[in-house]
Amino acid sequence: MSSVHHWYESNLVGEDETADISNINFGSVDEPNIVPSAHLISRGQNSFSKYIRCKFTGTWTEILNMKLWKSAGEYVAGETIKAAANVAYDTPSQVGTGDGNIPIVEGSALHIHSAEGLDTIVYGDTGVTGYTTYIRLQEQTTGSTPAGAVASKTFLFQYDES
Repeated sequence: MSSVHHWYESNLVGEDETADISNINFGSVDEPNIVPSAHLISRGQNSFSKYIRCKFTGTWTEILNMKLWKSAGEYVAGETIKAAANVAYDTPSQVGTGDGNIPIVEGSALHIHSAEGLDTIVYGDTGVTGYTTYIRLQEQTTGSTPAGAVASKTFLFQYDES
C-alpha cells in the first residue's frame, strides 16, 4: 500500500479545520472552498490569508523532500501571491502577511516540514500525526490591479515516498 494525501484548511479563531478541501481560492471571507465571484477582493486589498496543510494516510515508510510552488497561471497587473512554509497557525486576516512571493520554479520551492518540525514523516513513529506544517498563502492586489477575475493558478506539491 502507499500513502494518500488530503488537503486541510484551517479557519477562524481556534483552528476550525476542514478536511479534503476542493480548492484554495482566495476571497474576502475566511472560509474554505470559496466561490470567488461571491467573495470578491476589492482592488488594492488583500484576500484573507489561507492556512493549509497536508495529511498523509495509508501505509508508507517515509515521506520526504516535500515542496510547494506555483507552477502555472499568469498574474494580472498589481497582483501577487505571498507564501510562507512551516508557520504557526494564526487567525486568518486581510492584513498583509509580510511573506515573500510564492516561488514559481521547483528549484526555489518552499521546503515543507512535518508537523513535528522534521524534514520527513516516518510511518509508525511514536507521536507522528502524518501532517505537514502549515503553509500560509495570501493574494495581494494594488490600485493598478484591473477589476474582474484573475487567471487561475496551479500550485504543485511534490514529495518523495519510500
